[in-house]
Amino acid sequence: MSAISRNSSPSAPASSPGSPPGELLPVPQLSPAELEAVARLEAACFEADGGRLKLEWNVLRNRPAGTTSDFVWVVDGEVVGFIGIYQWMPISLEVCGMVHPEWRGRGIGSGLYDAAAAEVAQRGPARALLIVDRALVEGRRLALVRGGELDHSEHRMQQQREPEERPGMPLVRVRPAVRSDASFVSECSATAFEEDVRVVDEGDETAVGRLLNGTTLIEAADSGRSVGVLRVEREGGAASIYGFAVMPSEQGNGYGRAALSAVTRDLHRSGVGVVSLEVLSTNDSALHLYTTCGFDSIGTEDYYSMPIGSD
Repeated sequence: MSAISRNSSPSAPASSPGSPPGELLPVPQLSPAELEAVARLEAACFEADGGRLKLEWNVLRNRPAGTTSDFVWVVDGEVVGFIGIYQWMPISLEVCGMVHPEWRGRGIGSGLYDAAAAEVAQRGPARALLIVDRALVEGRRLALVRGGELDHSEHRMQQQREPEERPGMPLVRVRPAVRSDASFVSECSATAFEEDVRVVDEGDETAVGRLLNGTTLIEAADSGRSVGVLRVEREGGAASIYGFAVMPSEQGNGYGRAALSAVTRDLHRSGVGVVSLEVLSTNDSALHLYTTCGFDSIGTEDYYSMPIGSD
């Protein structure tokens, strides 16, 4: 394995008596070699622990310039720890990290968390969400020791087979969202998830592109009116569904089930073997929908609200 090195000064010095071995490096944008090293680290953790790490690979490969959201811990040129910050909205941040099984218990995880927490504090929000797979005891211990409180939990679900196609006229049409859909996409997502609606400037290509990236619009087949949205991210032979929402006024008409079946059917037919999504553990109606559409629960992630920058 090639050694990882950077010209910038590390956030933590090389090991000294009583300190963790190696050094902590802030990384504005991960290089191809660093991405490969993080992938190897993820594989080692998965082999030892099972479960999943919510690393958001598409985000890691396309970090915008101007901020540092990733930190790696390097020992003798080898990446043995990683933590990333994901900022989906101005006041909403998520943090997820990992340490190689052979390097745990030496303070590396705490050092990574401290670096991420310091970066989060500089961005303004007083709290962030630390994501921990429920099966990972050490991650839960870190969250609780640092004052974290369980905010919510999400079940991970997978569909590994094409859903059956029901006879009859289709209830919906699905298509990629375009610029003129931006306001509806923003309104639908905010309304369904009980968030504040953000005004979208359709002339701001960067903002619109970020909002619509991977977004599918759901239309009622009989009238062509927009009724919902969902986002698809594809990674090789797997795909993930995010932000699946139907306008509250349109719920109960079968649009969600029809759209989910149509989208996942197309994904499987295009070569995708596994489709994944996440759902709040308390959302019984969504759990029922996904289960009856052929999704199986494979694990649970706990989101801990962490005090950041507090005394």
